[in-house]
Amino acid sequence: MKLKYKIALVGVVAAAGAAAFLLGGKAGTDATIPTFTALEGPLTIGISSSGSVQSRDKVILRSELEGRNTILYIVDDGVNVKAGDLLVEFDSATLVEKRNDQEITVNTAQGNLIIAEEKLEVTKGDCEANLLEREVALTLAKMALEKYEKGDFPQERRQKEADIALANEEMQRAAEKLEWSQKLAKEGFLTRTELQADELALSRKQIDLEMARTKMNVLTNYTVHQERAKCETELRKATRALARVKWQNKSQIRQGETEIVQRSHEYYRATNRLAELEFQISKSKIFAPTNGVVLYAATARRRWWENPLAAGESAVQRQELIYIPLDEGLIVEIMVPESSLSKLETGIMANVKVDAFPDRTFLARLTKIGILPDAQSARLNPDLKMFKCELECDFGDAVVRPGMSCDVELVKETYDKVVYCPIQCVTRIDGVPYVYVQDGSEWTPRKVETGLDNNRMIHIVKGLKPGEVVMLAPPVKEDKSDASDQKNSPEKPQAGKPQTDKKSKRPKAQ
Repeated sequence: MKLKYKIALVGVVAAAGAAAFLLGGKAGTDATIPTFTALEGPLTIGISSSGSVQSRDKVILRSELEGRNTILYIVDDGVNVKAGDLLVEFDSATLVEKRNDQEITVNTAQGNLIIAEEKLEVTKGDCEANLLEREVALTLAKMALEKYEKGDFPQERRQKEADIALANEEMQRAAEKLEWSQKLAKEGFLTRTELQADELALSRKQIDLEMARTKMNVLTNYTVHQERAKCETELRKATRALARVKWQNKSQIRQGETEIVQRSHEYYRATNRLAELEFQISKSKIFAPTNGVVLYAATARRRWWENPLAAGESAVQRQELIYIPLDEGLIVEIMVPESSLSKLETGIMANVKVDAFPDRTFLARLTKIGILPDAQSARLNPDLKMFKCELECDFGDAVVRPGMSCDVELVKETYDKVVYCPIQCVTRIDGVPYVYVQDGSEWTPRKVETGLDNNRMIHIVKGLKPGEVVMLAPPVKEDKSDASDQKNSPEKPQAGKPQTDKKSKRPKAQ
């Protein structure tokens, strides 16, 4: 109980001291109106922020394993390591099993590829044999047509012509013999039977001649066209069969080549997957690429929502695990709110106090201002835009390590002797800054010209003198929704004592 009373007493004393500073040590005639006496003296315009010391260059070690993997071993945070030392080992049993299954897949794909290549060679041989057979058939069909037109048909025609000539000669002989037989029969030298036999012989020879002529007619008008048509038909069949075999051969070879391409892609994909699994297994152990101090990424980033690395925890692919700072130099990182960016420009100086060295102040220079808001800060509070800035700092002989906390004061401008007052003393009406200055028992609005502020005090360039008492909480435009003539235009400041609200007894808006 006594401890609680002491803490409460300290809080009351601290609050009273803060109020005394804000009130400037003097109050106006109305004790309910907080005031501040304008001061003249040195004023520093800058931005104060907390930050951390980071290495300018560092080696970032990430998990390169697919998916989420369990950590079997991890080196302790802050340990000095040498190049080649084991830092992290992941559970790779699943990857090894996948690698073994993939080896079977690779062997199967390779066998299918070999079979497809041999099958293509067999297909090419069959196609070549079929093509040769059809080419021979086409050649024979051409030869058969030529043989009939130039050989068989002329020979048969000459044979028929010879048969006609022979039959005609025999018929003439039979006619001459019959003529002599008729003369001899009239003289009584031949009998009637012998004469009839000669007449019968003449009739036979005439029939033979007529038959020979008929055969000639059949040959020239029918047989030759029939045989030529048969030969030409066989020739067309052989030609079409050859063309069909060529297309079939092309199709079969293309099909075989397509199968080889498909099997090649399967084998290529399987071998790539096997190589990737081999690579994954090789990355299940992370070794130190250089000498240095191990810093856990979660510790260096100081994010409270990140679980610390430990054996048994899991990590996802591309997750940052360990930082190894290099010895090229250190920088200071700070987060600056969006409202303060207008006061920043690269090259301005800053004072840095490291928590580990509270009695020393280090000089730094702003070198980088973030272009985009910090994503992590936006995730925590979307309405708060914080920009990461970097400063180069000369720590001299101090043994400063990455990850140490520090306080940074960026100095925009420094004045030796200027008039200033708290920023809440200034109110803007129609974009013009005003302060309420005490004039006896009344408050008079006065137009002033302001400079920069340091989030606490604002530089009064013109319009206010040191020692003048200003209202610490000046009135603002009253929101009267029922007054149509005051909806869009602010009320101009009026001289005199500000109106007060009956309930709160605070200055009422003019």
